[in-house]
Amino acid sequence: MRGGAAPSWRGSGHAALLAFVLLAVLLMLPMRLACAVEAISVEPNQEKIDITAKGELYEGRGDRLQIETAPGPDGYVGRMAVAASTPGTNPGWLVFALSNPTSERIVRWLVAPRYTLANSRVFWPELDAARIAAVTPSLGFRPEPLKSDRADMYRLNLEPGQTITFAAELSSPQVPRLNLWDPNAYQAKQQDRMLFNGVLLGITGLLAIFLTAIFAANHRAIFPATALVAWAALAYFCVDFGFWNKIFPVGPDRTALYRAAAEAGLAASLVLFLYTFLRIGLWHVWIRTIFWAWIAAQFALIFLAIVDPAVAAGLARASLVAVAGVGAGLIAYFALRGQDRALSLIPSWMLFIVWLFGAAMVVLGKLSGDLVVSGLVAGLVLILVLLGFTVTQFAFRSGSSPLSLGPPSLVQMKSLAVDGSGAYVFQWNAGRDQVSIANEIEQELGLEPGALNVAVEDFLQHMHASDRERFRLMLWSLQEKNGGDLQTDFRLRRHDGT
Repeated sequence: MRGGAAPSWRGSGHAALLAFVLLAVLLMLPMRLACAVEAISVEPNQEKIDITAKGELYEGRGDRLQIETAPGPDGYVGRMAVAASTPGTNPGWLVFALSNPTSERIVRWLVAPRYTLANSRVFWPELDAARIAAVTPSLGFRPEPLKSDRADMYRLNLEPGQTITFAAELSSPQVPRLNLWDPNAYQAKQQDRMLFNGVLLGITGLLAIFLTAIFAANHRAIFPATALVAWAALAYFCVDFGFWNKIFPVGPDRTALYRAAAEAGLAASLVLFLYTFLRIGLWHVWIRTIFWAWIAAQFALIFLAIVDPAVAAGLARASLVAVAGVGAGLIAYFALRGQDRALSLIPSWMLFIVWLFGAAMVVLGKLSGDLVVSGLVAGLVLILVLLGFTVTQFAFRSGSSPLSLGPPSLVQMKSLAVDGSGAYVFQWNAGRDQVSIANEIEQELGLEPGALNVAVEDFLQHMHASDRERFRLMLWSLQEKNGGDLQTDFRLRRHDGT
């Protein structure tokens, strides 16, 4: 009898477990009905609605998604199944529902920017990629895709009193910023942005041309080095503002390559600018070697962008931190030694460090918004203008500061040689028949400053009477021969007549 009781106990345990599972399933069914997506009411006066914050994200559901639709005006909740555009991709889905409570038809544009600087990351950034593969509605026709080089856009139509659930198939692992725009408001915003971008492009282009042209008048290396920074920034702006695809016949699918190359070129040009402006080439050989290796590595990132744009852009963004740190250290060192170039570069470099901190906050997602990104771009233009002003002051200087690290000119070396030998300068201007002598001679004779900077006849009055005629004949002989050498000795009278 004991042997038969155990199977009965086990059978009752299985029945209890089955009843518990059925109860759990029954409890989950109402929860799935409650988790149906909530419809977003679209009003005619709304210009923009953030869909990403109000939609529901589904990931890891395979190539087919089954969801419940938002309840309509009658409260009915349906179901819809969506298949991936490309089998085997296992995409993510962003599901949202829109309702039209008005008695008029509402047309909206669903916009997903292909690239935004905010939250794009430092390493392996999202440079430029398709965001939405397709948008499937719960009823009606599929939304019409709109042509754009900067965003994935779809035209959504909402009939009066209609509630439609949409499933947007995502093309990238990163969740895009999805917004619902009023067409007129979106076009007006794009026109304002194009005007703003055009002004920044104009300022940067004029600065690049000016610095390039000034090199023709003054052949100093600092001008082409600074102009290269301006040209690199101009190329980056052309790509970021969408003008690159309009200037050159390239497709928008290649934008990521050009963006990475432009970022790498901007970082490389800043390193070359530091090397040239601060005269690093006058330092030790090993320091010059390190800098040239760094410059070569930075320019190599431009070619790396052809192979892997994400890696090249990530390394270029990270190298900006090294550029800012090394530049700040060099500028501080030279400024403490009194170098005028380092002192003049301090305001521009301080602004660059502040700008880089703001850029890091934007890239890491700590700050976001169109206003923040626009301010960041405008800040870069301001840095370029300050660099242009800083460099231009060295355009027409006659000589370098004695505290600078530059090599002295031939005139400076001759002047230093004369001072070192203890000799004094004697100058005779034959055209004006005037003699000029260094102030040290006047001080040694006890005369007033400028007493010997007189005409030849007046100068002869300060000379010993026995030397006057010989000196006058030698000057006359030089005039007759139109030049020559004058080597003579003569005596000058002191203030006391000796």
